[in-house]
Amino acid sequence: MSQLDNPSQWTTGSDAPTEKQKSFISTLASSKGASDVDPSSLNKSEASAKINELKEQPTQNANASAGQPIQDPSTWSTGDDKATGKQMGYVAVMAKKAGESVPNEMGKTEASQKIEELKGKTGM
Repeated sequence: MSQLDNPSQWTTGSDAPTEKQKSFISTLASSKGASDVDPSSLNKSEASAKINELKEQPTQNANASAGQPIQDPSTWSTGDDKATGKQMGYVAVMAKKAGESVPNEMGKTEASQKIEELKGKTGM
């Protein structure tokens, strides 16, 4: 077992959770029907453990939204990099549902903005 597998041993484990951890916990809690989770009351180590715990629970709310991006995509330092496979997959599924053509290539920022646009059109 490595130190990464044991968050309680992390040097920064007692620090406040990151914004990404808090956002992910909120999204997971919503999809799992766990309304009693307050990510702000946890430290990084506890947040990591809570994420693992929630991931193991069955999904109860399949329509839970991932919410807004934590950071404005136009300010991403890697925004001009090629979009990730997941981003292109989301764009492809939603573009097809919206009756739009699927772009061949996009940057990360462009893909994120397209996803938000298509969410509005498809209700996904």
